[in-house]
Amino acid sequence: MPYKLEQIDPNTSHVPLMGISEWAGYYGHFGLALPDDPVTAIDKCIDDHLAIGFDQIVWDCGRSTINYWSDLPNTTRSLERCGKEAIPKVWKALHTVLNQTCPLRRAIKVCRERNMPILGRLCMQRHYGNPGSESDTSRFAAENPQLHEINKNGKMSLDKLCYAFDEVQQERIDILLEIQRTGVDALLLDWCRQTPILKYHPALVDPYIKKTGVDPRKIDTSNPDDYKEWFQYRADVLTGFVRKLRLAVRQQERKLGRACPIVARIPDSAPWVTTAFGLDMDQWFREDLVDATMLSPFPLCIEDPGYYPEYHISMAHKYGKVCIGGVGSSSLLVEFPKEAKDYHPKPVYQKAHRQYEAGADAMSVYQTDVLIHMPYLQDLIREIADRTTVARRCQELPDPERPEQMSCGNDWHTYVRHSLQISRSRSDGKDAL
Repeated sequence: MPYKLEQIDPNTSHVPLMGISEWAGYYGHFGLALPDDPVTAIDKCIDDHLAIGFDQIVWDCGRSTINYWSDLPNTTRSLERCGKEAIPKVWKALHTVLNQTCPLRRAIKVCRERNMPILGRLCMQRHYGNPGSESDTSRFAAENPQLHEINKNGKMSLDKLCYAFDEVQQERIDILLEIQRTGVDALLLDWCRQTPILKYHPALVDPYIKKTGVDPRKIDTSNPDDYKEWFQYRADVLTGFVRKLRLAVRQQERKLGRACPIVARIPDSAPWVTTAFGLDMDQWFREDLVDATMLSPFPLCIEDPGYYPEYHISMAHKYGKVCIGGVGSSSLLVEFPKEAKDYHPKPVYQKAHRQYEAGADAMSVYQTDVLIHMPYLQDLIREIADRTTVARRCQELPDPERPEQMSCGNDWHTYVRHSLQISRSRSDGKDAL
């Protein structure tokens, strides 16, 4: 049957549960040996998700480098740029399996046999680039410094490429189209890795100055209204990319004879912060450029560190679209089989409950390849997709004793803080929106 993203009946207790899996992390983070037949590690990952109650799986296709077999001339397979002896220990399992089979094709095959939908996830702005990260940085990113984003202070952003360039857009589109052809049920564009998507490259700044007479690099206040036009201008550039992608996916849908919905995974930030990151969800929905959003609890911006699931869910529903809730792995992911020092279940249930109260149509959990094997998380994962049980847990569980426990269930990268202006305590501009 064709895969569909649908709004949930508000009277239904159980919602679809989606595991965001980076399957090799289970072996790498725990230092575990692969099965005698390494290829079956893919099967085990999917079966373990099914056994604990996941209905769908979001499969890791890559970041800057890719984690599947590609026919594209400009892609770089993960670990390809480092010698065998230099492969980080944590990724030995990934290297072993990648050399024997295509994890994505194997996962699609197994999911078809298990009648489990599989979404192909690509991180949209995660290029690493720092010395020592060669195994995670594509040749395209490494060999084209002129395409890298520029921070507000004029320094190169090693981990980002500028979407104002056609070749940057096309590199991501080509990969996503290949993932679509491989047979996934939907594409998941992960915009949580890493915001802000656009920064201050001259390819963005110069046309803006010509249009408005304002140099955005000289705006130095903490008032979001002073940045409003600049943030919208950048977001319009990214909307152009998504528009181009949607058209290409639609054309390929007709050739393949099957639909391929597009899901955007985004931080659950305030509306103005979302635009500052480059994500104009109102426009994307208005133009029917995406079919759903998937939220990540992600208090990132110093000026407005709140959660806004109500806004994002109502926005999706306003246009007849779907909004998938999300729970992150902050304070949940630890070395196996230790207890998590800062883990407390109540904040996780509370985050899910708030999203359900706002009308979330499904629930996603991040880094489930690891989390499903944590003994102390078994009950939480089994219950997180049941709205009635989640509400009850919020009532009966004790409150956390330490303030840091309140971050449980946030995105893993919540500790990164962005600000409207460059912090005086920093000189690299990394925090500047």
